[in-house]
Amino acid sequence: MKQKETAAVLMVLLAAACWGANGIFVNILTDLGFNGSQITLVRMCSVAVISAVLLAVKSPQDFKIDRRDLGWFAISGALGLFAFGLFYTYAIQRVGMGTAAVLIYLMPSLVMVFSVVFLGEHFTARKGLCLVLSLLGCALVSGVAGGITMDLAGVGFGLASAVCYAVQNILLATKLKKYSAMTNLVYAFLFSAAASFVFCACTGELPGAVQIVLTPKALVTNVLLGIVCSLVAQWLYNTALKTIPASKASIAATFEPVAAALFGFVLFNQTMDGFGIAGIVCELAALVLLQMPARTNQKEG
Repeated sequence: MKQKETAAVLMVLLAAACWGANGIFVNILTDLGFNGSQITLVRMCSVAVISAVLLAVKSPQDFKIDRRDLGWFAISGALGLFAFGLFYTYAIQRVGMGTAAVLIYLMPSLVMVFSVVFLGEHFTARKGLCLVLSLLGCALVSGVAGGITMDLAGVGFGLASAVCYAVQNILLATKLKKYSAMTNLVYAFLFSAAASFVFCACTGELPGAVQIVLTPKALVTNVLLGIVCSLVAQWLYNTALKTIPASKASIAATFEPVAAALFGFVLFNQTMDGFGIAGIVCELAALVLLQMPARTNQKEG
């Protein structure tokens, strides 16, 4: 069982690395002149189609779900995927990527509180220490150690994205846990694509999304963004939640800003100061502590 839990944590780390690669693709698409809502629509539509085809080929019987769960899938897709991405983009625009990253990673705290209060998970000193180390590491790596930009709207968007992210975690660990990871992905992405379409239609962004499809470089980049940072990342994370508690997975997921910083350092020659290095050390310490065997007289959630 311990080996399965370790494998699940490694899957979350890989998922975090995939999420951390977002900037690689988004920067290319931004340079081509496309905005967040246009990118999101093409991304969600392409991933919805790809995931549906994969499920049809591998396990067509997994398309069958309880109709009573459609509402939960709608929330998972529209709120946990679409609204999360949209609010996160707005937060970055208002307060910067560093502050937005810190705000989004209040998510582990929300998930942990919910898991302890409603799911009966045990809160331990180790979990508390891991949470503190992971959030501190996130703050240091993201460059907010010197102070947070106080823009109320930006902070509000950041907190809203954290809530959406937490809702997604809780749904996958409770209401939707009975379905396979791919089934969850297919229906969540379908609802996310629908929400993206409605939003773009209401804001007049549909022509820009069509232009992405008609531009070969933009289309390939956008599809790769969807495959790597949405499909693969979410499949890894959803699968891990079958083995480890949501609180544990959410703490491990705070490796994302570290992965983003490392991608920037390796691929774009972005400098990493002492704060960044200290942040990585904090994140690694939290992950090691998270995986240490529990005492026999202490039940870990």
